Amino acid sequence: MKNRFSPTTLILPISLILFLPVGASAGDSCRNILADGFYKEYAKSNVQRRDRSMYADLCSLDFQQASNAIKRVQQTGADQAPGLTYGLYNLDEVDVDAGGNPKVGSPVPDVSEEKFGQWKSGYCSKSSPADSSQAAEFLMQKTVGGSTSSPAPAVDSWAACKKKQQGLTCWAAPAPASSGGQNEEFLLNVNWTKTGSSQSRTPPEIKYSFLTRGAVSKFEGAPAKRILPADYKLSAGTLQIPVVRPADTGVFASLKVNHGGTEHSCKVFVPGERDFTLSEPFLNRLKFRYPG
Repeated sequence: MKNRFSPTTLILPISLILFLPVGASAGDSCRNILADGFYKEYAKSNVQRRDRSMYADLCSLDFQQASNAIKRVQQTGADQAPGLTYGLYNLDEVDVDAGGNPKVGSPVPDVSEEKFGQWKSGYCSKSSPADSSQAAEFLMQKTVGGSTSSPAPAVDSWAACKKKQQGLTCWAAPAPASSGGQNEEFLLNVNWTKTGSSQSRTPPEIKYSFLTRGAVSKFEGAPAKRILPADYKLSAGTLQIPVVRPADTGVFASLKVNHGGTEHSCKVFVPGERDFTLSEPFLNRLKFRYPG
């Protein structure tokens, strides 16, 4: 898609930054760390990447949380009408300049609860709030920047927080494509943190793992469609597994382990290019032809 909008260099002062509550991951302070880093860097980020990230994030939030996120972006001065490329606003709702860009400081209508509900039912119907939340985390990592060997501070702090969660925790991280144009790679992090002295000291054992839509684990000995071999025993800490998937394809990864007679499970959604896709801003042609 040809990008019609350019971010400004105005950055929101730290004193104005609000802590963003989350929807599908309510109570997950780790996600707040990543989201906070994303919104702090919003004004400096690649426009298309930040639009996809916010699109997924809004799909995971309720109205009040989404309203806070929209206001936070508007306060940066970089995007007075976030959502033009994914239907939250239309061009006929905002004042634009000769290049079709929203005018800085021009009035923008509030997104009502009714409008947000209608937008969410139409534009978020392919993914559940939980899946959208995980997609937003993956896309935010791409947006904030850094690399797998030297991640951005917000990504590093978010991952460090995830590693402290007790039991089994999984998350995906972007990785450079290394398998040619037909495939791309991401890193699946499988973390085990001891759950207390009362639990068995034996390591947790893989009872079930699965990859969807043609994804392939590069872990040695993993069968087709599986992340890890059955009965593989996890050590404490983080196991990072490269996964190859067909290009542009969204993938689910799920695991279940047994630890001292107790089951622990986790699931990750990694979005493809066809998930949360952007488009040219929409203009209401009837209103354009028949104003008023």
